[in-house]
Amino acid sequence: MIEEGSATIEEPYEEQSERRPYFFQLEVLKAIAIAFVVMDHSLTWEIKGAMGNIFWERLSIPFFLIVMGFNMGISFKYRNTKRLRDLYSLDYFIRKLKRYVLPFIILYIASIILGITFGYTNTSEYLWLGFLPFWGPGNWFIPLLFGSIVVFPIIYWLFDRFPLVTIGLCFLSELVFQYILWFLYPAATTAYDDFIITAIRVNTLFFLPAVGLGLWFSKGFGMEDKRNWFVYPYLAISAFFMFDYATGIVSSFPGAIGQTMTLIQDFIKGDYTLLFYGYAAFFFLLTMSIVGKAPTGAFSRVIQRIGRSTYHILLFQIFWMSIVYWFTSPLAVMEHTIPNFAVLLHWPTSLNYIPFYILNLGVSFSGGMLWYELEKRLLYKKKS
Repeated sequence: MIEEGSATIEEPYEEQSERRPYFFQLEVLKAIAIAFVVMDHSLTWEIKGAMGNIFWERLSIPFFLIVMGFNMGISFKYRNTKRLRDLYSLDYFIRKLKRYVLPFIILYIASIILGITFGYTNTSEYLWLGFLPFWGPGNWFIPLLFGSIVVFPIIYWLFDRFPLVTIGLCFLSELVFQYILWFLYPAATTAYDDFIITAIRVNTLFFLPAVGLGLWFSKGFGMEDKRNWFVYPYLAISAFFMFDYATGIVSSFPGAIGQTMTLIQDFIKGDYTLLFYGYAAFFFLLTMSIVGKAPTGAFSRVIQRIGRSTYHILLFQIFWMSIVYWFTSPLAVMEHTIPNFAVLLHWPTSLNYIPFYILNLGVSFSGGMLWYELEKRLLYKKKS
């Protein structure tokens, strides 16, 4: 969802001492990931689980997080910014304001209009986290994104000086938050608990292991490079834990093996965690290795346009799917859940999810890409 890595007219780069490289591979990863995001919000958990989605569809957010870290490393490197005060420059915040905050403000206004129109507006404490007055699926990624604006410069500053230590701190960051959740909030028993757990799980610091991997790969992403060999054992570990997460087979073993696995899964909860990022990291490197750096052909250019528009596609998808959810089940919007579309809409077969997903994909992509193109022409006009 972060499109800063595309050195195009999204942002002016005339002040750079050298032109930053462009990676079409990132557009491919983002295009795949945003298509998976729409799928994630169009299907119920039961259907996705039966499809083994953890091994493919749930790669969307890890891909985005790794791309965010990769873009961070490339972007700051080619802006020749070394000092912390230069990384936190006024120009930096102005660019982020134009690129991410202004589109969100437009969505926020649209969300208020939807709330007034449909007679429901959320006024809870979740608004302080960046949630919309009229919630839509994917809203949780916005506070993570906005937090990255504040956190990323200091992470890069540390990485430029102490790369291994910084990556270690990125992994430690999630472990600390996982410990807080495990020790203080093993289960949500009150509305306050729900809020605190949500606040932690949308915090940028919770996802730093994946971001750190992307930052590491920004210094070299060759699959044969010795510095990246750690990905192969990490892949095996992740695949092992993902298999048990999906099936529970290993955790059910009697004795020490099952007990140890259960303890680990209870401590590190969720599928967007450091236990699973090695799997996504392997496919990130694979994509970077086998896909060309530049688009060739009409289809590649379409992928490029989708990749550059992913943030706006996400925002438009939130808007569109909030309407779909509301007309399917208002409780889905109020409780932030995915409706059982087949039951509530009285579909004769679950195969209806196929055209349903295609519809949501087409609307989200079309709306987001048009929004991005319009904004680009208004805010990023080339100087003659």
